[in-house]
Amino acid sequence: MAITPETRLRHVDTFLASRGLTFDGLEPLLTGRTGAARHFLLTSSPVHGLANSTSDVDFIRIQAEPMTGARMATQLFEGPNHLESISFAADEVDAALTDLRALAGAGPREAVLAYRGWDKRHEFRRKHLERSVNGVALDRTLPYLDHLPELARLWKWSSLHTATEQVLFLSLAEAAGGRRGRVGYAVNALLYLMDAVLSHHLDVYSNRKWFLLRWTRFRQLHAAEPVVAAVDALRSPVSEALAGKDTGPLAPALTALLTEVYAVAGEGHAPTLAVAPAGEPVRQRFLPGADMLLGSSTAFLGQEPLPAGEIPLADLPGCVAAPVDLLRAARAGAVTLLPAA
Repeated sequence: MAITPETRLRHVDTFLASRGLTFDGLEPLLTGRTGAARHFLLTSSPVHGLANSTSDVDFIRIQAEPMTGARMATQLFEGPNHLESISFAADEVDAALTDLRALAGAGPREAVLAYRGWDKRHEFRRKHLERSVNGVALDRTLPYLDHLPELARLWKWSSLHTATEQVLFLSLAEAAGGRRGRVGYAVNALLYLMDAVLSHHLDVYSNRKWFLLRWTRFRQLHAAEPVVAAVDALRSPVSEALAGKDTGPLAPALTALLTEVYAVAGEGHAPTLAVAPAGEPVRQRFLPGADMLLGSSTAFLGQEPLPAGEIPLADLPGCVAAPVDLLRAARAGAVTLLPAA
């Protein structure tokens, strides 16, 4: 469930008190250094109750006047505190929120494409979108929190897709005999499945370093949910593999967990992946039995053709003729992986 407005304010009050700062004192400080604003939004870890002694005090400043061009944050120091403020125009924010709302009914593929392409289309970057929706203004309001459901849905589809990609990479790595890389894919898959569940419950935060702590807090309130137990059951084997222990294959269990998380958060969709070439890569003979795939970067492959179209995840890894080739091509950016629909 979402962090309530009252809890957000309590988090912020506790954080500011620990730094010797106040709402009333911050307003003239920021106005004097950066100019008058419609909103100064305190963002990031203080709002989520995750800040520690090294956390910066980050603000998004929203002004009424139009702005153009790239943005650079203003650095401020108040006593021992490092503050940062980055400015945007209200019309930029409104346009971004309109685009976000238009994605409210998007399917998985459209949502993932919108998430990944957001920063190319908006000066108001994806991380600033998330921080503004979650942000607390210095007048103690949360002016954009009404957009949290649309934000959470977009973030959820991104995390579900990233987890699906990582499960694919894990399956391919294990099929190819990989021992070390597979563990990284397993860790990523588990973390993004956690974040998908969190986002499904309207707990949205972009910074991956907080996924596990957010999950720990979430499970204290949702321990009775079967999906929570299913996620936690895999933490031990993944941790043991990370420590170098021989845990056996991890792909089957994480594939099953992926399916279970989709059953909870996937809105009736199953996990799917479709493979397509990225641009027009050129494949050339390199050595006997080996080719080079030349695209935005270079991948060295065998001579089996790469799969195209939807990959039946339930049939992995047997449905892929040359697992290591697909893994290399995907990691090199020579092919794209998207939800099938």
